[in-house]
Amino acid sequence: MLLNHPLRSCLLLGTIFPYLGSTKPEPASADGLVEASIGALKGKLDTHKEFDYIVVGGGTGGNAVGTRLAEAGFKVAIVEAGAFYEIAKPVLGTTPAGDIIGIGWNMLDAVPTVDWTFQTEPQAGANNRKFHYAQGKCVGGSSALNFMIYHRGTTGTYDQWADAVGDDSYRYVTVWQRRRGHTFTPPDLQKRKSNASTPYDASDYLPAGQGGPVQVGYSNWVSSWSTWLEQGLKAVGMQRTTDFNKGKLLGYHYTQTTIRNSDATRSSSAQYIYKAMADKVGSLKVFTLTQATKILFDSEKKATGVEVSSLGIKYTLKASKEVIVSGGAFKSPQLLMVSGVGPKDTLDKFKIPVVAALPGVGQNMWDHIFFGPSYAVKFPTIDDILLNPLSLAKALAQYVFSHDGVLSSNIIEFVGWEKLPDKYRNTFSAETKQALAGFSDDWPEVEYLGANGFLGTFEWPLMKQPLTGKQYATILGALVAPLSRGNVTLKSASGLDDPAINPNWLTDKADQEVAVASFKRMREVWNTPQLKSIVIGNEYWPGQDKDSDAEILEMVRNSLMTVWHPSCTCKMGKKEDKMAVVDSAARVFGVQGVRVVDASAFPILPPGHPQSSIYALAEKIADHIIQGQN
Repeated sequence: MLLNHPLRSCLLLGTIFPYLGSTKPEPASADGLVEASIGALKGKLDTHKEFDYIVVGGGTGGNAVGTRLAEAGFKVAIVEAGAFYEIAKPVLGTTPAGDIIGIGWNMLDAVPTVDWTFQTEPQAGANNRKFHYAQGKCVGGSSALNFMIYHRGTTGTYDQWADAVGDDSYRYVTVWQRRRGHTFTPPDLQKRKSNASTPYDASDYLPAGQGGPVQVGYSNWVSSWSTWLEQGLKAVGMQRTTDFNKGKLLGYHYTQTTIRNSDATRSSSAQYIYKAMADKVGSLKVFTLTQATKILFDSEKKATGVEVSSLGIKYTLKASKEVIVSGGAFKSPQLLMVSGVGPKDTLDKFKIPVVAALPGVGQNMWDHIFFGPSYAVKFPTIDDILLNPLSLAKALAQYVFSHDGVLSSNIIEFVGWEKLPDKYRNTFSAETKQALAGFSDDWPEVEYLGANGFLGTFEWPLMKQPLTGKQYATILGALVAPLSRGNVTLKSASGLDDPAINPNWLTDKADQEVAVASFKRMREVWNTPQLKSIVIGNEYWPGQDKDSDAEILEMVRNSLMTVWHPSCTCKMGKKEDKMAVVDSAARVFGVQGVRVVDASAFPILPPGHPQSSIYALAEKIADHIIQGQN
């Protein structure tokens, strides 16, 4: 019956949202900055359009590095296959709670106007399921789709990064001197609940007026579930930390997010471009709806430009200095390979002339996965607005007029990190203990995320809600010290085709053991007196009858989902590392004039959420280029 189905709220959502006014800057051409589809005609008529730098991908890293270079006076083109997300995903794209739309593993839960709609190969660690893998195809990239959580990695994480690439400038203190990419706004204590206090250290941030275009702060609204999860984590021995921006993660705290406090809208890397518009940076051009299909090289293996396609029209953009690849962990290695840079056997298979044989291109993929149990609870969660049109209407009014309420939240407002306690680690095999010892002492193994609603198997969160009339909350456990490694390769020689994506989740024995232990730990949290006081009945999903290690592991295989953190597929490393693709200045080995600046260039995936590290890398490489360090 429609009245008992989430579709009724979806219909209301689709009816009302297009008429709501957005308070974000309107993406429009400023002094010809945005070429959009007009670039196709211009390119066809004038294939000699030349820039100093061409940035392939207007995502998290690409917009940051490209805009900084343009601000320094270089002629820069940012080439983006998608459109502005504010237009392609109207209102939902800027509304924080809109992040739950388009994330499920079912291909039906995809928003192709802003998403590449990738599908993985069958995953052995997930009972051979194929997954929709959401990745941003829009100006802003995945910073326009993510859950907006912002924090820094740990001191030990960046030390491992520096050691891996042989460059001390990647150590924590040096990396986080570059804080100019974001502006921090303290929490609005009048809007947040009194029991959702959020201590922070103002010295971690630049003074007011000195920050960058991306807004970072705390959401204007906190769910009841987040305040209760804090009590549960405290009851099992975890401790609160000041925040997650001091080189430490172990502990729990409310999340900082890339949400603009003034109007509770998403703040993405597109803000770099909007600021360039406002500042009339004439040396920056943004080609939207334009996909780069190949990097062009001369006889000296120097990049000279890129072939692009706009609305089916192909033409060339020339680069006098460099091509900077920022397509993300799937598209960046693909673009290198179709251009002749990659594993020789792959290039030979598709009859692609070899420019540089680099076996590491597309390999060494890291990613995070999560999963977790759900209970019915005694207070409203986001399930209320998904199932009740009246509640949704009230939430819409609250969001529009006071910029708070459930729609102003990213849905995950509270997280905690830990290395699993001894009572769980004691069950690990010697091999697992040895593997985990390879991570720094401050590198957590599990992240716990408080999801303010029901997620189940992540098939289609919006449409797969329990029709019981109850409200649900979930603790998600993410494996943030993963040992399983995946890969990305080609399906064809065309850059217009999707790559073959094989994350290989949960194929390493250590990940399996940590997954089982972390699920037991989440059940321990749910069974504390504090959380027992707010639940209704027994564990709703997956059900307490699944309690043996084998049953828990099978449940995890059937319900795990990516946290959408693919990385390291063009990994940074030392020249003697045969699997390294770029050096510590992000320059691709074996060719000239090509860099990779996105999460694919990470040598390791820091624990937690990577957008801050991507911004930091982009700012770092931009500074490197501007200072003339080659």
